[in-house]
Amino acid sequence: MTGPHLHLLGGFDFAGVGAAAPVFSRKARAMVAYLALQAGHPQSREKLAALLWGVTGEAQARMSLRQAVSAIRKAMSVSGGGRFVTEGTSIALHLDDFDFDVARFEALSTSSAPQDLERALAVYRGDLLDGLGLREEPFEDWLRVERERLRTMAVAALDRLIIHYTAANDPASSIRAATRLLAMEPLREDAHRVLMRSYAAQGRINLALKQYELCRDALQRDLRLMPEPETRNLHDELRARRGASPSRLTHPASASGSEPARPPTHYVKSAGINIAYQVTGDGPIDLVYVPGWVSNLDLAWGSPRFAHVLNRLGTFSRLIRIDKRGTGLSDRGVGLPTLEMRMEDVRAVLDAVGSTRTVLFGSSEGGPMCMLFAATYPDRTAALVLNGTYARGGWAMDYPWARTVEQVQQDVDTVEREWGMAADMSNAAPSLTENVVEREWFAAYLRNSASPADAVALWRWATEIDVRDILPAIHVPTLVVHRTGDRWIKPEEGRYLATHIEGAKYLELAGRDHVIWGEDCDRLVDEIRSFVTAALPPVPSQRLLLTVLAIGIEAANERAIDRCADAIRDELLLFDGKEIRRSGGRLLAVFQRPTRSIQCGIAIGDRLKTSGIDLRAAVHIGECEARGEDFSGIAIEVSSRLLDLARPGDIIASRTVRDLIAGSGLTFEEHGEMKASGLPGALQFFSVTATPISAGA
Repeated sequence: MTGPHLHLLGGFDFAGVGAAAPVFSRKARAMVAYLALQAGHPQSREKLAALLWGVTGEAQARMSLRQAVSAIRKAMSVSGGGRFVTEGTSIALHLDDFDFDVARFEALSTSSAPQDLERALAVYRGDLLDGLGLREEPFEDWLRVERERLRTMAVAALDRLIIHYTAANDPASSIRAATRLLAMEPLREDAHRVLMRSYAAQGRINLALKQYELCRDALQRDLRLMPEPETRNLHDELRARRGASPSRLTHPASASGSEPARPPTHYVKSAGINIAYQVTGDGPIDLVYVPGWVSNLDLAWGSPRFAHVLNRLGTFSRLIRIDKRGTGLSDRGVGLPTLEMRMEDVRAVLDAVGSTRTVLFGSSEGGPMCMLFAATYPDRTAALVLNGTYARGGWAMDYPWARTVEQVQQDVDTVEREWGMAADMSNAAPSLTENVVEREWFAAYLRNSASPADAVALWRWATEIDVRDILPAIHVPTLVVHRTGDRWIKPEEGRYLATHIEGAKYLELAGRDHVIWGEDCDRLVDEIRSFVTAALPPVPSQRLLLTVLAIGIEAANERAIDRCADAIRDELLLFDGKEIRRSGGRLLAVFQRPTRSIQCGIAIGDRLKTSGIDLRAAVHIGECEARGEDFSGIAIEVSSRLLDLARPGDIIASRTVRDLIAGSGLTFEEHGEMKASGLPGALQFFSVTATPISAGA
């Protein structure tokens, strides 16, 4: 069971043990953060009121403070840790037994050990309370100082890591640290020089020279200065070296003839869950590999064939691999995920390694999540590679290639019966069925990737996935690869993806193996390499996959509607929503995560109900086009039409939303169907009857 935590770096995330995360107002969150950074030290009520409610009258400030104190006391009482102490005119927050990321970061960042500094930077996911803004000058002044203090500590940790890795002659790690430092301080000329020297040490002179150009352009654009003489001299030296000896770097594995040492495993928190990841290779392109079903980062290296594929991918990319939540080296026993949760886990890993744009490589069940990520975050997706994957996990009349309910049950029975035995490779990799070593390794790999019960649950969960409706919203370069004789996922499923993703390239390779390390795996790697190393578009698309929440407020008059504004604004901020349109009693907001849009609608409804105001809400996900601060597209039209079909107190969601958040814990009951221009047919919609899980989910 995950313990209670309070995470303030990169946002606000509070959760207790086994309890739903509390729905705090913006100022209650600000108060929690302020008290947490003064943990154990009492603060006067008068000081807190002036800090957070200084622009309101004294009576209003006292009442608002009482409400915030009540909300925090209630949340702490069921958190399973810590204490919230109110004595007379003072208030104190004690975070005993809490995982408090700021305290952890501060402790780790003062260490001299490189591994502690790496852990500190994994904890530092962004600025303190990123995204939280209050129109309260005293609080904003305090927050500005604290943000700068913690940011300075992160920069200092990166500086120490760079010094260590440079002295240790570890250019790959130097590159990783300097890249993240430049993301925080892009005008640090010394960091640009570290990158130039590190690239040169790897034999990548062209990248080193390119880094000089980036440095020069940044200095001229922002400061109207030229690089320092030391930087210019280094540039001239590198140009001379390129002209004198244009040699290629030999890959360490081929030079020694032995298997490289297994890479270290790192961890990053995502909504309170530890996600394990490894980084190998030093190519100029970031490539994140998302495997199917279950995996184990360490044991993957135990197969010579799999290790060969991973090493080859690392020759042209910085290869980032993860164990998905609930599997492998990541936290186990965390319940069934949603695609949205897994997408955010990948984003957390990318943030931790300083990757701003990456190629997504999804294989088998890892493919649908990569598709959702590419549609949701096109600005962070350089390209998409899909291998042996699908759009829908279970059979349907309009998708007849997937496995039927009966076939799925047979699969589950086989998994339960044979778990831990020498693996039956007849479907996963028929070419390896006679390879006893590979079969024994694969059985151990699966055993150490999940428990039998979790493996079965995840198998069933995968059959509920349906991402067909989001395929038209993918606008990044896409390669779809499939084996002609794949026994798990039929070639028709790969062709379906290529047909429905704009501009996708479809490649069908001979063979029967489903896994990426099976027969003719070098051909697969060659095709991926030629695709991802080709020129990629420099400017990300402005067409986005967004979830649209349409709200209708049933109030007597405009004045009553206006009174709802603060509550709605608070909840939108809490659940990362953005209001895009308001007219009378109707409001439209967009979200990047569908679960949060529903949770936000529920939270708004609960708050307004206490004032005797009924709310109607409708949610749909689809492609939108960004136009400055406004958005347009079929998803907005559909959400507005759905809202007309909702009764007071109803929250309804389209089938597209329901299919994308299987495993969320929300319950959907069939409500009806509608037709709208731009949709291929009737669209089912459902009533959402459950309560929200958490703001940080």
